[in-house]
Amino acid sequence: MVMEGYSVVSEAVVQRVFWVDWFHHTPHINLTLHPVNDTFSPLSPIYQESLGIIGSVPAGVLILTLLVLLLYLLTRCCDNKPRKPGSITCLKVMLVLFAVFTLGALGVSVWGNEEVHEGVTRSVLSLNNINSMVHSLSNQTKLFDETIRRNLQPQLNLFKETIQRESIKNATVEMFIIESLHYMQGNISEVLLINVEDINAMMSGAEMGGMVRLLGVGELARWVATLGITGILMMIVLVVMIGVARHSRCTLITFSVLGLLAMILCWGLTSVYLVASVALSDWCMDPNPFLEDQLSKLVSRDVAAYYLRCDPTRPSPFTRYLTHAQQAANLVLASLNKVTRIADIYYERKEVSNDTIHPRLDHLGAFVNQSQRSLGGVAALLECQSLHHHYRTALTATCQQAMSGVVYLLLSAAGSGLLFTILVWITSHTWIYLNHKRGSSRSSSSQPSGKNIQAVRVWLNTPPSHPAAIVAEPGTSEERDPFLPGRGSRGGTLTSLGAPGYSRPRHSHTPPQTPPFPGTLNGRVYHSDGMGSMGGGSGSAPTTVSTMGRGDNHHNHHHHTHSHSHSLGPNHGQYATLSKQCKTLESSDFY
Repeated sequence: MVMEGYSVVSEAVVQRVFWVDWFHHTPHINLTLHPVNDTFSPLSPIYQESLGIIGSVPAGVLILTLLVLLLYLLTRCCDNKPRKPGSITCLKVMLVLFAVFTLGALGVSVWGNEEVHEGVTRSVLSLNNINSMVHSLSNQTKLFDETIRRNLQPQLNLFKETIQRESIKNATVEMFIIESLHYMQGNISEVLLINVEDINAMMSGAEMGGMVRLLGVGELARWVATLGITGILMMIVLVVMIGVARHSRCTLITFSVLGLLAMILCWGLTSVYLVASVALSDWCMDPNPFLEDQLSKLVSRDVAAYYLRCDPTRPSPFTRYLTHAQQAANLVLASLNKVTRIADIYYERKEVSNDTIHPRLDHLGAFVNQSQRSLGGVAALLECQSLHHHYRTALTATCQQAMSGVVYLLLSAAGSGLLFTILVWITSHTWIYLNHKRGSSRSSSSQPSGKNIQAVRVWLNTPPSHPAAIVAEPGTSEERDPFLPGRGSRGGTLTSLGAPGYSRPRHSHTPPQTPPFPGTLNGRVYHSDGMGSMGGGSGSAPTTVSTMGRGDNHHNHHHHTHSHSHSLGPNHGQYATLSKQCKTLESSDFY
């Protein structure tokens, strides 16, 4: 891990990653764009305002991105231009490529999540050690109190009764022993116990077991939630890959909606991680002031500063109490030694019974020594070195490993938000393109060729008896006979001419009418036999041919021939002629 910069919180040096300095130099400004103090103070409204402005930067990027995407989709809705067939391959490759990049960015969040989890777990473990030390100190003071109250004081009372029961002739010695006992009782109750109880009271509020457990549970929930969100985002990325593989427009539209939600989520997480990175870096630059303010609500400020800084040049806040307690214990031990020497001189040692002076003195000496050992244990637990070591461990884990993990989460969220934006943009372009492609293919396949258009124009002005009106491609009965019931007029659907689903254009151009030339069709002479077939037989009567146009039926009422009545068709024996713009019909045009 690359390190640079140090934070001096005591005689020891705590390392921190370079991200701390980098994010700490982020401008802290208020709503009037004036710089504010960058000292970590989450309860200050001014500091909260500066963090809110910093966190609003990704939110602004999200709003701008949504506006640009909205404008793009509005422009795409009005775009009906055909696309090249090869462009869909390029879009597919881009979608798959950016989907892989997005999965990689989301994978970084998994790594960052593990870094944060390990760092916070180490910090929680160190805080548990600190809490265990505080709990041990409380137990040690309670043990000392019980030793004095349940053992030493009752033994002093028993020893006093024994002295009064076994009186000696030297009243001065007996009075000295009784005064020594009162002196010992006074030192024990008024000095020794009071000072130890004061120490216990000073540290009683330092137990943070509930807060540490809550921190551990919260971190576990955050770790699981981050993994769950990352998994959901990865599944959303898989949706676009499935849509590309299946060439499914519906799947791509689904991803466009899900990707938009994922983009909003990623940019929202970016705001959260950016604020967390800046705030954590501000705290890591100088964590003591904030912790002193918070711990002063539980213990005195001197005690908080003593353990957080552990400055050897500053005296311990417990020195006075420990000194008084140790002096009282030493005075009790000295008085007991004097009484023991006098008892050895003036009282006879009896080994048979324990209810004599010497066995009582032995018990008093054992309890006094036990009290001194308990007091020494309390003094050792009150030293700042061991507790401050765990504090440095928690600080290093937070400002080094956890800080790096938060930065990785920030980079992953920002990169994923940008990549999801690109994916939504390309996907929207792709499924709109797929819609155009299908429409273009249908329209291109449904539009008739130039040859069919000319045949349609001839068919519209051809009588039913003419071969052009009855010839059709193989198909259903309706295709073979365009005049079946329900087929409509001659301007209806012409499936028989090779144009499925084709209807005559609304604004199609009708060639200008030309004067009829009897018996000719573009300069060629035709004769009609009795069956209405085309040919050049000598026995067929000539007919007058009407011009091609929409009003052919109207002209047919004004032109009559003198041919035989059995050979006249619906157009009174007149056939439409082709204008100069249309080709001459050949037999190959119908078969």
